[in-house]
Order: sequence, then structure tokens, then C-alpha cells
Amino acid sequence: MINLRKAIYYEYVDDGVVEIFDKYKWGLRRLGVNFCQELLETIVYCPENLETTLIAFCSWVLWLKSQGEKTYPDSLSETLIKALKSESGWIPYDYQKDFLQQHLDILESPDVSLWKAAEKELGASLRNRVIADISDEGELIFKPNVLLTDEEKEKIEWFKVYIDQLFL
Repeated sequence: MINLRKAIYYEYVDDGVVEIFDKYKWGLRRLGVNFCQELLETIVYCPENLETTLIAFCSWVLWLKSQGEKTYPDSLSETLIKALKSESGWIPYDYQKDFLQQHLDILESPDVSLWKAAEKELGASLRNRVIADISDEGELIFKPNVLLTDEEKEKIEWFKVYIDQLFL
């Protein structure tokens, strides 16, 4: 996933901006935002209210999706750029903060969400026996030479197909 300091070639990128971006980047990606260079530069130079604007934006997109609205990556990126460049940013209303709180799973990195999905679908015991690690990008690393029943093998194969479709 995007490392803001490497993506923007300037002498100084504020630690606070990087921390806020890292907190929301997975959610923005899952919502369909296209991380073009202009958006990344706008994030780096966002004058104020970066986090509150990102909260309001994420809540707005989640609401659109809950209403069945189709969203497009480029238009989402353009809207976010405009929101970040506006003088006061987008200030979230209380209901937007509550709405985002109900959907905090979109902010999780792939390794955390996959670990939880593996527990839900495989059970904690099987997950812990077969999964050695999950990369930051969401790649499963299985333990070698684990003895499995035919049923467990089928479950794992089904889970691989499931996560491939989940992270398309």
C-alpha cells in the first residue's frame, strides 16, 4: 500500500499527516478512491482538518453505498481533493461519526481483516494451525507440512477462493 513519504518527493512530510493518512488509507481504498498524485499532494498540503474531512468523506461514501448509489474511483478522488482544498474542509456531523463507527472494519488493514475473516470462516483452531502470517498487503502465508483432514483441506481451498473474491 502507499507509503506517503515515498509517494511524495518533498523534503518534509509532517508525521501527523502520515499518521492520519495511514489510519484512513485502507478505508479510502476499500471505498474505491483512486490515489492519484494530485490527491496525495493535496493530503500532504492539507491546511487543517485532515482527519475530520476524511471522517466526513468516508461516512458520506458509506452512506451513498448504503443507498445503492454507484461510485466511481476518479469522481471520488476529485470530490476528496475538493473537500481537502476547501477552506474549512468537510466537518462531519455527529450522525456521520456514528455511521463511520458502525463501519470501522473498512479502516482495518488487509492483514487484520483477513485474520478476522479466517477465524470466522475456518475457526480459530484451524486458522492458528495453518496460517503462519498475513502480509500487510493481504497475502496469506501458510505453514508447511501441516497434516489436515480432507474436510479441513476443502475448507481451506474454499477460504482461498472466498478471499480472492473478497479482495478483488
